Amino acid sequence: MTGTNDEPSQAADARRLRVMHVITHLDMGGAENVALGLINALRDRVEFSLFAVLRQSPLSKVGQDMAERLERWHVPFRFGTERGFKSGGVVFAARSLARAVAEQRPDLIHVHTEIPELTLAVAGLISRRVRRTPLLRTVHNSELWIAWGSIGRWVTQRLAKGDAVAVSRNAANADAAIVTRGRRPLADVIYNGVSPPAALPIVREEGPVRLLFAGRLVHQKGADILPAILREAHARTIRRDVVVTIAGSGAMRDSVAQGLAEGLEGWDVRMTAPIERLSERLQEYDAVLLPSRFEGFALLPLEVLMARIALVTTDAPGLDEAIPADYPFKAAVDDVAGIGAQLAKVIDDPATARVTAARYGAGLARSFSPEAMASAYLARYRSRGDTGAE
Repeated sequence: MTGTNDEPSQAADARRLRVMHVITHLDMGGAENVALGLINALRDRVEFSLFAVLRQSPLSKVGQDMAERLERWHVPFRFGTERGFKSGGVVFAARSLARAVAEQRPDLIHVHTEIPELTLAVAGLISRRVRRTPLLRTVHNSELWIAWGSIGRWVTQRLAKGDAVAVSRNAANADAAIVTRGRRPLADVIYNGVSPPAALPIVREEGPVRLLFAGRLVHQKGADILPAILREAHARTIRRDVVVTIAGSGAMRDSVAQGLAEGLEGWDVRMTAPIERLSERLQEYDAVLLPSRFEGFALLPLEVLMARIALVTTDAPGLDEAIPADYPFKAAVDDVAGIGAQLAKVIDDPATARVTAARYGAGLARSFSPEAMASAYLARYRSRGDTGAE
């Protein structure tokens, strides 16, 4: 994402707004990528800080890369807690957030996703400054507060004073559906921006077909049906020169590994940690598999198609606003046979699949511009930050 510089003289004359991003962790995630993308795009216009609720020790490679970028940009950041969030960690994180707000004195808090929202709501019980600081919420998913409905309603009510945007119409509708006192307005939509790759190789080197799944190994991403999809594709193609990389972490990692243990004879199947700066390495693969059940507005499928890589995916809520209706390599949510059949088509003829995918990249780049996203958020920052605590 590149910076926006349409008002340099005004930026030089006025004190820069101070904005604090509150995210779940420094690790793989769409919300985390959006927050760092906005920081990179607007750091010449806005004085940023960042608070990550959960700290992994040690940080993953993705987290290390994020921390290095923040340090290089001279953006202060701190963590909330290493304790289990459900076993009291939320209180420790909320206290740490209250201290961070007191130190950084932001004009605006920009909070992303449910765990940060809960932490912020608890911090507001502790700190008057937190309560008084203007708030911007970005809603990143089309299913919210899963199994935490009552908590979600309480948090939503506590943060009702804040402005809200959503990354898709599906996400906006999900946020509006949360029952609170009074009528809840529909959040405006600011689509996530994605930068096309800087350069693309003309010729793909000969070798095996390389498939990638990259994401959290959780129910939302369809991790539990990954082994069945791969077995379905395996049964539908005669090709055995296939390398499958499952790059991710999450609660289903062990069960996914067990499911991959049989039925894929001849294929080289590997499970790895999340891949840092994945968008810069997509050309290493022939196809990316994304069998999501729902998304807010996923960045990865846009990056894949802009890189002219075949994407095999679903018509899940959130994805349906990003992937063109006529895109051929997709199937219904949870349709193992259908997703497997599309994957087999790509494996049988990856060169043709790449040509097909390449037809969509330019249009997506125009529709989901990082510059448009950054400008829209900058306008929000200015409108909310003008009523700051100081």
